[in-house]
Amino acid sequence: MTTTIIDIITDELLNPTFEMTRQYLKILEVKYEDNKPKIAKIDFQENQNQAIAYVEVKNESFYLEFVFDTTENIELTGVDTYPFVGISYMPTSKEFTTEELLKIITFSPTRAITKGDFFSNGKFKYTYNGLVFETFSEPGRLERKIKYLLDILETDLEGIIRLSKLTSTRPLFVTIVYHIGNGNFTGLYLESDIVDRLSKLGLELTFDIYATGNKFQ
Repeated sequence: MTTTIIDIITDELLNPTFEMTRQYLKILEVKYEDNKPKIAKIDFQENQNQAIAYVEVKNESFYLEFVFDTTENIELTGVDTYPFVGISYMPTSKEFTTEELLKIITFSPTRAITKGDFFSNGKFKYTYNGLVFETFSEPGRLERKIKYLLDILETDLEGIIRLSKLTSTRPLFVTIVYHIGNGNFTGLYLESDIVDRLSKLGLELTFDIYATGNKFQ
């Protein structure tokens, strides 16, 4: 099924049958790998007889989304963009060393920061020590990504509570990047269970929301 979906997407990008595909190809460029569109993820929703493929876009964080009906034959039913969602928790300190921060918790962070290390761009240095905990990187809904990160942090509930107090770091940073031409910036919804879990950890949410890319011609 995966191969068929990729082939259909490849054909649709070369010879568009959807007007939305034509419009998107005028304002964005799809990433390719081995002459095939670069797929970030294919989400198979068997209970809904549906599959959704997320294709990477050059110089953008959001994705081009292809929706398929898999009831009988695999049929492309829609094309749209899908926002990037990134979530992280980053307790930092100028007082405690990275090693001291690591000793507070019983599991490993996604990565550690040491004062004097360079940022990923290689231009600036960190002026603090810290730990970084991140959700999964592939496309996914906001609620699912938050729950995934909370599952990780709850591995050591007491340790995270102590870490947040010692570093005075409470927020989980949520970054959402939409396509500016979409215009469908849906409202953000959090289940009460998520709010309760954040409260038990002594944490909160901070949102950074962007719209990037080109508008429709």
